[in-house]
Amino acid sequence: MGLPVLALACFALFSGAPWSEAASHPPGDGSRSKGSYQLVGTGPGEGDLLTPRALKAIREADLVFCNPATQEQLSPYVDFKGKEVLDGYGRLFPFYGKDCSQVTDEEKSREKMSCEEYHRKQAEFARRVRDAVAAGKRVVMTSGGDPTLYGPSTWTLRELADLNPSVVPGLSALNAANAALKVSLGEIIITAPFQREGHRDTLENLAGHGNSTLVIFMPRDMKGLVARLAKVYPPKTPMAVVFHAGAGDKERVILGTVENMGEKMGDTDAWMSLVYVGKALESAQLGAEPKKPCGSKGKFHLVGTGPGDADLATLRALKVMEEADLVFARKNLEEKFLPQLKGKKVLDGYGRLFPFYGKDCSKLTEAEKSRESMSCEDYHRKQAEFATLVREAVARGERVVMLDNGDPLIYGPCSWTLTELRDLETEVVPGLSAFNAGNAALRVGVTEGKNSHSVILASGWTVDEMAVHKATMVLFTMRTEFRKFIDSLSRHYPPETPVAVVVNAGYSEKEQVIHGNLGTILQQIGEGRLPFEHLLYVGDFLTGLPKEGTQAHAGFRRFP
Repeated sequence: MGLPVLALACFALFSGAPWSEAASHPPGDGSRSKGSYQLVGTGPGEGDLLTPRALKAIREADLVFCNPATQEQLSPYVDFKGKEVLDGYGRLFPFYGKDCSQVTDEEKSREKMSCEEYHRKQAEFARRVRDAVAAGKRVVMTSGGDPTLYGPSTWTLRELADLNPSVVPGLSALNAANAALKVSLGEIIITAPFQREGHRDTLENLAGHGNSTLVIFMPRDMKGLVARLAKVYPPKTPMAVVFHAGAGDKERVILGTVENMGEKMGDTDAWMSLVYVGKALESAQLGAEPKKPCGSKGKFHLVGTGPGDADLATLRALKVMEEADLVFARKNLEEKFLPQLKGKKVLDGYGRLFPFYGKDCSKLTEAEKSRESMSCEDYHRKQAEFATLVREAVARGERVVMLDNGDPLIYGPCSWTLTELRDLETEVVPGLSAFNAGNAALRVGVTEGKNSHSVILASGWTVDEMAVHKATMVLFTMRTEFRKFIDSLSRHYPPETPVAVVVNAGYSEKEQVIHGNLGTILQQIGEGRLPFEHLLYVGDFLTGLPKEGTQAHAGFRRFP
């Protein structure tokens, strides 16, 4: 599938390749006159969390860098016969771009190989890829989860920038763990337990936002982590640990509090887990009872369909759609997944019913009422109507599916259904977020900032509160006026801070990337309104990528 012209232009400039050459041979356009390099996210856990777009890239590849575990994960979907498959290159990021003579003994002690050995292996990998691409071959590096979120292979995008590489987005362990918890998290602070000198985004600094959820990747020392959290969170703060997110029978969740999680964990190895901390976990609908065998009774599925084109839905999501008896979907989703939904009963008009859910209508303010097109009472009637339809279908033994764009638990409008239907057997099928697709469009590791290894997902309601950390931020702008975001950010970040706007993330024909900085981006965008589907990225991880006003943005259109 061809990449959008604008995104190709960005990397054409970054690599020094002429625009005309890059535009004439985009990766994946079917041309064999020039090879290509793709970093492909394969998702966490089981193979059915792969997307058709990723599957297509791997199937069409001539050379695949892939470890045996991933090859086994993909084997039901990919025939590796006839492909050259190489292992041993998946984790080569240590010391990339560093002067070995400047590496400290502490840094050296953390790795199995020396800095010089890593450099030799990195050069060997780059040489293999360049030789293959020069021979007209399609080269793929597989990467578990979302390759741009603490992924070990993003260094290859900079190393091979002259090859105009591309990224196929993958479902993150975050998306899968959200689904396991069955909870909408509000603002999300994604971080890791590293302590780096000079960084402001430590666990201690990021903790304490009442309406946000802290999500910690790679918690190697669980006892030490719990001790650190206990110093900054009240003892009764809800906490969860999700093991092997997305891995079927291996997936496991431990719920507790900051006070008792250490005791609950004991000596359990937490390496393959994500740690969640925050009040939002109080509404987690993780069932205490074991799942009933499929077919024994009806079931409700909240299905994330991913952003953009249909090929960013996971194989699991597509299968659930095909097996559904009753589907709730907006018209655009019904049309997008017509092959899976053809002939099924599909109901529209129930996609955005979260306003006023669980609230006493008599206690609403006039300001709250004025923001919605229906009254509180009308919303309550529609919510009850939806719940009745679902319960009646489930009682008949039917599989009921609610489709939602992106990850339904990251600012999704349908997450309230999990609370309402908690008496039924429910399942969340994880979906890629626009965040995952936007990361891929930028083609850079979003957790690799010079001064920040964390990412804050925020909305217009909390941008001022979250911007104080000066960490990398990804703003789900939704209906907030773009200028308000820039004004808020400018109170905390200097005007030269790099920013990027990703428009229509995940749509192969419509996706656009606009690079700039806080001081220039308003002028670059113009006075018109951006399309509803856009994300704003802020942070020094964007340093070194092309800026607006250069050849990289030939073809950029201002929005009327």
